[in-house]
Amino acid sequence: MKLTYAVVFEQAPNNYCAYIPDLPGCISTGRTWEEMQWMIREAITVHLEVMHEYGDPIPLPQMSVEQALEYHRSQPNDYGGYFPDPDPEEDDEPAAVLEVEVEVGFEIELATEAAAEVAH
Repeated sequence: MKLTYAVVFEQAPNNYCAYIPDLPGCISTGRTWEEMQWMIREAITVHLEVMHEYGDPIPLPQMSVEQALEYHRSQPNDYGGYFPDPDPEEDDEPAAVLEVEVEVGFEIELATEAAAEVAH
C-alpha cells in the first residue's frame, strides 16, 4: 500500500532536516538535499513498520501541503520565537513542504480498525 505524507523540510546551517506533522516523532536529517530525501523516506517507512509491529494504529495522511506549512509556521523554533512568514519581496521561504510517497508491506485497514475500536 502506498501512502503520501506532507513533509516539512528545512535547511539548517550544516545540514537539512525534515519531519512529518501527521507522524509525531518521525524526523530525520541529512547532509545534502538528496540524502535528506532518501533519509526521510526511510524514516517514514521504519516509523510505520514499528508502529504496526507494536499494534499501534497507523496515522493516515491528513494534512495537505498548505496545512503542513501553516502548522510549521505556528510552531516555536529553537530560539523561543516562531518561524516567520516569508518576506514577499525576498521570496525566501524558511521551509519547504513536499509530498513524500512511501510503500508499506502491510494492510493499513487492520491498524485503522484497531484505532476505531479504541475510540469507541
